Amino acid sequence: MTFVPNRRPQSTPAWRPQPAARALLSLALLGLLACPFAARARAQQATVRRDGESVTDDPGGRPLGRLAAGVALAVQGTRGTSTQVLLDGWIVRSSVKPTTQDGHDLAVSRDENLRVVPNGRLVARLVKGALLDRVEQRGGWIHVKRAGWVASGGLEGAAATASAPPAGPPDTGVDARRAVLRRQARLYRGPEAPATGVLEAGTPIRITARAGGWTRVEAAGWVKDGDVAQAGGQAVSGVTAADLRASPDEWVGKVLRWTIQFIALQTADELRPDFTPGQRYILARGPAPEYAFVYVIVPPDKLAEVSRLQPLDSLTILARVKSGRSAYLANPILELVDVVP
Repeated sequence: MTFVPNRRPQSTPAWRPQPAARALLSLALLGLLACPFAARARAQQATVRRDGESVTDDPGGRPLGRLAAGVALAVQGTRGTSTQVLLDGWIVRSSVKPTTQDGHDLAVSRDENLRVVPNGRLVARLVKGALLDRVEQRGGWIHVKRAGWVASGGLEGAAATASAPPAGPPDTGVDARRAVLRRQARLYRGPEAPATGVLEAGTPIRITARAGGWTRVEAAGWVKDGDVAQAGGQAVSGVTAADLRASPDEWVGKVLRWTIQFIALQTADELRPDFTPGQRYILARGPAPEYAFVYVIVPPDKLAEVSRLQPLDSLTILARVKSGRSAYLANPILELVDVVP
């Protein structure tokens, strides 16, 4: 007897689509998968409202440059009244240099344009010193990316955390800005600034703004005549950048005594409607203990003195308020009167 090994019964071969059918099937699957992702990407994009919108490395941080109107940017998150976006574009290779600062590998060596593609549409005008991450190189162009922060109000499609005080229902006559303190509360000159006093429980207040877990209020009260001094032409101390932004018209022409942190001496261009092109101004943070951006116009007779300052130098100035809120970023603009020794 001849031994015949057991054999598995042969199964019917599985159906395999022809190459053309496989291609159609792949396209269909890609379409199904891509739709929700495309919708999500669109939902996470925001468009720059106007030319010259500032982008910084952190909310209130160092400037990276100024954005072009209409540019669509990927949104990565929000913090307070700022939105984090992704800068993604191409820059001329000769305008950057290698670096290892803060975990980035490129630094802008001179003010330069960032474009969607080489020689393409403008994304932003980056400033000297801006740090970037290299993606790839193509001829004389380098593809770069990095995260930056923009004021939420300067973007379309990005939810701003800060909100105006709610208006009362028009049909009832109720003003929702009127409120009463439910308990004793400290009064601060600005978010995270030192306390300046205490308001008792039950004090009537008027809400003028809300942002990042803080509420700006006004409370009416009376003091004795002898406790009041007119500012007149004297320099006023204790006024914050938040005070100027909240009541810009009230402070125009007043002379303030501020301690600021010098960042850079810059020259105004056509993207800054608050300045005359070519006008020199100080980009600074302050006044202490705030760290908001402020602009201080430098008259010609003070230019030599200011030119000797180094980045991050602290100085006390007397300056006249030109505007409580700049056109784009609502930063105060002052005119330098003197540098206090």
